[in-house]
Amino acid sequence: MKCSLKVPGSGLGWNQAEATAAYLQALLEHSPVATILLNPEHRPVACNPAFERLFRYSLTEIKGRDINELIAFPEQREEAAKLTRTLLDGKKVRRTTRRRRKDGAAVEVEVYGIPLMQGGELKGIYGLYQDVTQRKQAESKLRQLSGKLMELQELEQRRVARELHDTTSQELALLSLYLGRLERMLEPESSASALVSEIKIIANQCSQKIRSVSYVLHPPLLQEAGLRPAVSWLAEGFEQRSGIQVHLQISPNFGRLAEPVELALFRVLQESLSNILRHTATPSVDIRLRRTESGVQLQVMDAGTGAKPMKRPYRESAYGLGLPGMQERLHQLGGSLDVDFSSSGTTVRASVPLV
Repeated sequence: MKCSLKVPGSGLGWNQAEATAAYLQALLEHSPVATILLNPEHRPVACNPAFERLFRYSLTEIKGRDINELIAFPEQREEAAKLTRTLLDGKKVRRTTRRRRKDGAAVEVEVYGIPLMQGGELKGIYGLYQDVTQRKQAESKLRQLSGKLMELQELEQRRVARELHDTTSQELALLSLYLGRLERMLEPESSASALVSEIKIIANQCSQKIRSVSYVLHPPLLQEAGLRPAVSWLAEGFEQRSGIQVHLQISPNFGRLAEPVELALFRVLQESLSNILRHTATPSVDIRLRRTESGVQLQVMDAGTGAKPMKRPYRESAYGLGLPGMQERLHQLGGSLDVDFSSSGTTVRASVPLV
């Protein structure tokens, strides 16, 4: 007895295989995702209307031809060929890339390649192309806004640092000077002299803290001498304030880098040390700054014990937009930022290519 399906509303009994094929055909015809079917030689045999709308090719124009030559730009042929070899080996692929329409226009697409295997033999390949051009454009605009925001933030921090250094710090220094003169006018052993001496100590402490905050907001050493001495200064100050031992390794003959690169890596280190101080119980921190012919790598490792990975490990800090902001800054420089949590501690890796 044959198993049959009854299509709702039609009154006709269909063989199950025929009904399934009809449903699949209807699904492909009305799918908004551009879909193409290729034979085991990676030649098109069918495509849906969404594919024709996306790439402006009809089935007649592409049938039996090399699809990579039709929709891949010349500089992407090797990448497309690599995807093809992976599919012919029976493996799925997924890639966000750029492809070419018939009129030569570029389309940002997310490609899904699905090999159709039967009995261990390749019978065909489904290619799905999701148009993500608008999404990529929105992401690009968002990156531009993010970059502008970080640029404005740096300018504001520089202004605040200058105000603290040129006004508040100078006023505290003047206050300390007047307190010293007042102290000399009083009897050495009097209670008033002791009180003035205590106030003078507090004023000096405030002046040192303001100077430290000013340097953290905008380190003049970074601009004047470069990343290497600025990193050494930051690591030394962190060790003194926190009591956490810092092991610092910097490549010899490190030299200067472009100002945006130096600032980005300095902020990553600053944010990493701030997170360590807030969230981990570690006896030591390893900082490694390495320069090669191709790029610069910064690695910050703690040996935190008992610290659990945070639900929001990249929250905002007092000095910036948190590690997500640093990740975006590095991305705009062509670099990357990775954070690994483990039972032995947290490792932050930042890398920037040298162009």
